[in-house]
Amino acid sequence: MDWIGITIVVVLGVAVVAYGYLWDRTTNRRRAAAQSSPPDRPIPGLAPDAAAPSYVQPKDLKPDDRADPVAIEALRAGLDAAPHLTCGHGPGAFATLGEYAVLEHPLILIVDGEVSAMRELLPAVAAAHSSGQPLVVVAAALADEVYQTVEANALAHTLTAVAVAARKPADRHHLSALTGAALTSVTDLRMGWLPTASLGSCGRWVSTARELWVLPD
Repeated sequence: MDWIGITIVVVLGVAVVAYGYLWDRTTNRRRAAAQSSPPDRPIPGLAPDAAAPSYVQPKDLKPDDRADPVAIEALRAGLDAAPHLTCGHGPGAFATLGEYAVLEHPLILIVDGEVSAMRELLPAVAAAHSSGQPLVVVAAALADEVYQTVEANALAHTLTAVAVAARKPADRHHLSALTGAALTSVTDLRMGWLPTASLGSCGRWVSTARELWVLPD
């Protein structure tokens, strides 16, 4: 009878929809896990037998923003003649001296685009760990997960770092000229390609939520 055929079609249709829903949910979970986990391929510049760089997830950690009036005044005096840009590390708790984040001889990565997953920064994190230097990440934009993870690692002292969103291309180009850092594409980062020579540096990096200064050696 026709109603039997209709019932069979409806049941099969529901089964297909349910299967599709479960498939999509499983696929999305796998994608999310892949984005938040270390890459399953060698990291350029990292020995194959070396431990993979690790990072903690955002949590409630206390910032190390000691306020030493004498040290702060001395720092401010040295900023008067330093190159200055009107973009900073935002609301993150990166400060190490009052309102200032101060990093000595950091490695500097400048991304000419948006960093959307923490795994894209692992080659830079590996380079910083290998050299024992702090890390400055500058990008046109950073996903909340990336920004918060860098912040959490800075607070947990697993990685001395600062993350800066420099939305204006002119600011990124200016920083590139000041630090010698190449403008790295997001495509290269996603492929795990980050030659050490593409990272820049400076004598001292100083930033607040809204401003930054680059001091030479």
